[in-house]
Amino acid sequence: LSIDAIARTLEVSPTPVREAMTKLEADGLVAKRPHAGFVVEHNGTRLLMDPWFFPAFLESWFPYPDNRYLLDEVRDGDFDYLYVSHAHEDHYDEKLLADMDRSIKVIVARYRSKVMVRRFKELGFENVTALAHKESMELAPGLTVTLLMDTSHKEDSGLLVDVDGFRFLDLNDCNTAMSELPTDIDLLAAQFSGAMWYPNCYDYPPHTMAEKVEGVRNDLMDTLYRKVGITGARTYLPSAGPACFLDPYLESYNDRDATIFPVWDQVAEGFEKACPDVDVLRLGPGDHVTIGPDLAVERDERSKLDEPDLAAYRERRRDEWEAHHAGPEPTVSQEEIEKYFNTLQTWNKRFLGDFQKDIRLVSDTENWDIRLGRLAEYFVIEGEEPYDPDYTLLVSPRVLRAIVDGRTGWEEALLSMRVGLHREPDVFDLTFMGLLRYGNHPAQTMQMLRERENKETIERDGLRLQRFCPHAGEDLTYAMIGNGRIECPRHHWIWDARTGTCVDKGNIDLRVEVLDPDSPALEGTS
Repeated sequence: LSIDAIARTLEVSPTPVREAMTKLEADGLVAKRPHAGFVVEHNGTRLLMDPWFFPAFLESWFPYPDNRYLLDEVRDGDFDYLYVSHAHEDHYDEKLLADMDRSIKVIVARYRSKVMVRRFKELGFENVTALAHKESMELAPGLTVTLLMDTSHKEDSGLLVDVDGFRFLDLNDCNTAMSELPTDIDLLAAQFSGAMWYPNCYDYPPHTMAEKVEGVRNDLMDTLYRKVGITGARTYLPSAGPACFLDPYLESYNDRDATIFPVWDQVAEGFEKACPDVDVLRLGPGDHVTIGPDLAVERDERSKLDEPDLAAYRERRRDEWEAHHAGPEPTVSQEEIEKYFNTLQTWNKRFLGDFQKDIRLVSDTENWDIRLGRLAEYFVIEGEEPYDPDYTLLVSPRVLRAIVDGRTGWEEALLSMRVGLHREPDVFDLTFMGLLRYGNHPAQTMQMLRERENKETIERDGLRLQRFCPHAGEDLTYAMIGNGRIECPRHHWIWDARTGTCVDKGNIDLRVEVLDPDSPALEGTS
């Protein structure tokens, strides 16, 4: 039952309706129920977490399954607190938030960039609390939340909700370092499906693409298994994916077999084998869970776990995905490209150092060869091919215009799947991708620099190695070491255990010192 909907029907204020509902609930006659995203309710206090309804990333991502029937009840709902994990548009739904009650108390992470506080303030929310990593806040008697951050350069967070001792950990797609994860978790919500453009936006031949897709999917599930094991989760709630793509131009990314966006049924068997003692709780939009000796699920009569008719869903949202293509195709000039990349590099000079990279930007019939690096900030050649680029980016003028104008960033454009990529050699370049993804927020690129310079080490398996992965800061205390290799447990970069040379997934070596030449972990190295 929606307090606000009843108030509108009766043409009265919500206050007397709320009072009546409270009395009825105390009499055991009415039970409140959540409506969208995650809603936690305890002793009359309601917390709304990461609600998402409207298309994200240049009108490309849509919620899966369709949850729009809950929009009015969430937008006009009576919530005491709102938690939004990070700035990605499938979590920070600005169109929804702009219509919500500004008096709601907002909880965000205290990121270095301060992006979340700034955005909510710009929307007019005045009561915004930014919590640090592992900082707790009591929302009501018996209801406490603790914020958990990805403490690397990536700005993402999860929330541990303690309800009278019942521990619900919502990690969504956040990768808190495994050494920082809480334990004794009753219910874990965490990512199982992909939320990245790699490898599907690259121009790999079919057999190579299939191998890379399989590798990413396996790595995602392996990371999930580790999170389940470390947290001791008794029940797992599949969460944070997959999205779906309603624009016909992006239809191929709905192929659940050929992309990194599987649905739960495709990975359920593997999860059961890897985590046989963990229950799985599947919820659809609007479903209600009551905490007790067991988790009691009440299904919303409108909810569903999948979206069987994407064609019908596409038609229902036609106006929204068509908005991306509205109006004539814009143009972008060479001068604008020069100014954009010059500014980006100026903001990130210390991060770039002596970095140099040749890239090619192809947009419709235009192409620009760009030499990135401190010594060549202004080097842009239009329509010529004087050197072979390391990266080629294929982007429509419409998307490029949005990037140059600052209406979106490369991170969002890449996530939209509206950018095509080629790289030669086929090796991930952390500095280049860091510049594109985080260059508009130098606080993040400076953190990447600090991560590179971190000298902290650990000793295990006859080795002394740097503690944190040079890619995304994962604690290598949980690395897999054996057969002469060191493998990061998060993104599965692999290094030679003797030399520290990166042999798979990336291009940054690991600082390693062999303490015991006879260690079994070194068997298999040359």
